[in-house]
Amino acid sequence: MDKQTDALNTIKERARGHQLFQKISSPLGRIYSTDLNPLYWLGGIAVLLFVVACISGVYIFIFYDISPRHAWNSVESMSANIFNGWMRSIHRYSSDLLVVFILLHLMHTLITSKFKRLVSWISGIVSFLIVILIGVTGYMLVWDQKAKLTGYLTARLFSGLPIFDPSIAGAFLLNDLNTVGGFFKVALFGHIAFSLITVIIIWIHVLRISKPRIFPPKKLIIYTVIALGIVSILFPVKSDPPAQASNLPTQTTFDWYYYFGYYLMKLFSVNQNWIILVGSGLLLCVIPYVFRRKKKQPVYIDLEKCDACNLCSYDCPYEAIDMLVKDGQRKAILSPDKCVSCGICIGSCGEHAISHPQFPQLALDPREKADVTIFSCSYFPDPDLPRELNIVHYRVPCTGSVMPKDVQQILANNSRKVALLSCEDCYYRLGKTWALKRFLRKRAPAFSKKYDASKLKLFTLTRYSKEGLLAFSKENDKDSRQQGQLAVADRQKSRPVLSTLILTLFFALMVPLSSTVVRFFDPTEKTLIVNFKYISTPQEYELGSSAAKHMQAQTPVVKKRSPVILKIYSSRDRSLLYEKEYKPRGVRQDIALFIYAQLVVKEEKLDIELTETAFPEKQFSLNNVGLKEGDGTFIVFKDGRLVAAGQTD
Repeated sequence: MDKQTDALNTIKERARGHQLFQKISSPLGRIYSTDLNPLYWLGGIAVLLFVVACISGVYIFIFYDISPRHAWNSVESMSANIFNGWMRSIHRYSSDLLVVFILLHLMHTLITSKFKRLVSWISGIVSFLIVILIGVTGYMLVWDQKAKLTGYLTARLFSGLPIFDPSIAGAFLLNDLNTVGGFFKVALFGHIAFSLITVIIIWIHVLRISKPRIFPPKKLIIYTVIALGIVSILFPVKSDPPAQASNLPTQTTFDWYYYFGYYLMKLFSVNQNWIILVGSGLLLCVIPYVFRRKKKQPVYIDLEKCDACNLCSYDCPYEAIDMLVKDGQRKAILSPDKCVSCGICIGSCGEHAISHPQFPQLALDPREKADVTIFSCSYFPDPDLPRELNIVHYRVPCTGSVMPKDVQQILANNSRKVALLSCEDCYYRLGKTWALKRFLRKRAPAFSKKYDASKLKLFTLTRYSKEGLLAFSKENDKDSRQQGQLAVADRQKSRPVLSTLILTLFFALMVPLSSTVVRFFDPTEKTLIVNFKYISTPQEYELGSSAAKHMQAQTPVVKKRSPVILKIYSSRDRSLLYEKEYKPRGVRQDIALFIYAQLVVKEEKLDIELTETAFPEKQFSLNNVGLKEGDGTFIVFKDGRLVAAGQTD
């Protein structure tokens, strides 16, 4: 008994989060009903929104021009059409809300300690990261100022890795389609490919769950889709100015659902952002290992009693029981590593072949008959019981572990009434559902028709009270010829119109965060950007060593090229504002350099000098470069000299 008490106390500690979440969620049940409460279908709604985003995305892709030169115009033409613009808005808002519901689902998992299912948790984290990638690549396909900002910030982030050059960021700002056109195609491919990968991740996410509830109930699907459609009509999506409108993306909106990580680029350096990115990802992944689930003893199956009815295998929420042949007979075989000790299989077995130390020993031959016998779920808080009643209280792992045959015997010999105290949303997913169907005689092993089911009542967590239990105990027994039905103290009626309006309001409240203004470039500042590819003079050569004349190179092979130094001076007093040495790429430093520098200055005019360190006489200069506010000034290397690029150069 001590071990059983310790196990129950451990569950009670873990159950607090589950109970708290139900109390927070319960008020919505008054409008939606418990079965349709959206807070109990966060994962299902997320999958629904993903499907809606995919379907609407396929539709708008029909009208999309995949060339970066014409992408913005094709999107604007799409938005000009009422229906096509509506579909674009649905695509955008379903994608934004997908992130919202994934995060809510993650919070629910943390609160209820369900993150300890390793496969589901890790796959969920991966799916969230992939969804962010899908959204970011989708924004780039519009090729507006936001797309330019996205490309610029992404290039800056990846410049922290040795294989990526920071000059790519400048190519995005200068709208150099020859350079960034390839990234545009990669974004298009990634947007589609990552969506397909997400389907696989969702499958892995529910891999070890039996009968997963991938989508919410039909009525909730209808409420969600209608609300999404209304919001898309009221708040049509608009593009930012085209990418070519200015060099610096100063006229951009910011979608916090996908760009929350990019905001850190405004606050921290590139290396610090990588530390935050990798560190937060690792932290999320190790949570299940840090807070490991205490190993619970699995159920025990007495194979001598097993009659191979298959009910336990079918009812198990985690596919822990398989019907296999052992010693020439078909038996229920347990996989202990999958068993979570919910005990639902105990309620499935009419032969009492399954047992668990946590399941109480029923006192079926008491000397005095009880007024009410209570079976309360281990995730149900300790109930406040009326003192005036003679009550026998059993705490079971889950309401689904209660065997109808045992309840029949209790009603026949031991108690006038039986009450089941259950979660609103079963911690083990199917326990409450199976219990209701068994006692409503809709699922085997069913409650016998010989017994009056009106002597039974199921109370959910937020609908239980000692007054309600007392009133139930005082209800007159029905005549044996008028058998009643199991009573359920739960919220069972929904209000469709109000349910849809609440979802519409919630979705609408999310809209402002999808188009706020966050400036990475101040239109009042003067920004100088030096960005170009430069092939420096060879410093060393490597002669062919082959003895065969026909295998020797006709020209010497460059072994090493000269580094270069970039200096930026104030034209007013020749004070040095910036100096940096750039070395050629490659292991032998024999490949062209990418020169990139970005600085905000207060000077009116600047002088720029580029000098090869190994050949000081080879110098390029550009003097009295006037700086523009807001749009930035770009210095490029063209036709063998430094020039200030125009807006359309």
